[in-house]
Amino acid sequence: MKRTRIEKASGARRPSRHLAGAFLVVALAISAAAHGQSNDVAYFKNGDRLTGEIKGLDRGRVSFDTPTTGVINLEWDAIDQLFSATTFEVTLESGERIYGTLAETTGDGQLRVQTQTGIIDLPTPTIVRMTPIESNLVDRIEMRVDLGHTLAKANDLEQASFGYDFRYRGEERLINFEIDASTSSSESDPSSARVFTNFNYQRYLEKSEWNPVGIGQLERNDELGIDQRRTFGGGMARYLRDTNQSRIAFAGGLVRSLEDDTGSSETIEDTEALLAMTLEWFQYDEPELDVSMAATLYRRLSGSKEPRGNVDVNLRWEIFKDFFWGVSVYYTYDRQAENEEEASDYGSFTSLGWKF
Repeated sequence: MKRTRIEKASGARRPSRHLAGAFLVVALAISAAAHGQSNDVAYFKNGDRLTGEIKGLDRGRVSFDTPTTGVINLEWDAIDQLFSATTFEVTLESGERIYGTLAETTGDGQLRVQTQTGIIDLPTPTIVRMTPIESNLVDRIEMRVDLGHTLAKANDLEQASFGYDFRYRGEERLINFEIDASTSSSESDPSSARVFTNFNYQRYLEKSEWNPVGIGQLERNDELGIDQRRTFGGGMARYLRDTNQSRIAFAGGLVRSLEDDTGSSETIEDTEALLAMTLEWFQYDEPELDVSMAATLYRRLSGSKEPRGNVDVNLRWEIFKDFFWGVSVYYTYDRQAENEEEASDYGSFTSLGWKF
């Protein structure tokens, strides 16, 4: 009987022991997670060091997360070395991509990548991007919103603009989605709208300078008499220049366009050859500037065989953290516009933007 009572008493204590064990496991897991998030090290050229978590390198800046500051941006040319047990995709100016962890090195201005086949020492100026392989989805997404409004009492001119950019960068793909919309009205001219929506999917091929790209666009332009134009297709793209201060990208391919003009019930279908070039220049010293230009030329291979094209120039200046003042200029040319005397459209806008 005593043995029975002892067994029952012992059995009554088991839940508390299991609970204590569970608390211990959770505590160890939290401690390990906290340690795992703070074991990356950045060594600066001035001798300082910072401990935290490397989120990635892009456009000349390293995103670095520390428990006290949160995510901050470090200028790449100020960093001497990086150390991390996380596996990274390291992209060089040549376009070559290397996968491995970041090992400590005694060489100044070098990044030591521990790959599956051995150690590779890389001069830091030759590295233009680093993406953590184990980073979560949120860390790979960048979004930006721009809003602008102009009002002139003299002629009752009113202009409004809206811009949205979404960018996802993974190990093997790049996804861009953007909206550029504006409206304009005045005492002498009727209101008009311009909307350009663009979706771009790019796949990175291993050991290849050229990468496949998919394109989808939706456009409206009242000035050119275009009620709706849908464009979709694909091609190949590559970087002609890719550094921590500037980029030049080129793309070519074929697209199919379906156009509905204002006041017409007929849908115009065209197959078009596409040539596109993007130039970017960014400076993160004072003042922080970001200048980009995108030019696209379409050559119709059917129908009227007339060309059309777009040029967009954007300048963005950071007023304070993540808030920007911007200037945008656009020019659109379409020889097949219903009104031949108005075969072009252009405009400029100023805006305030937020990146998150």
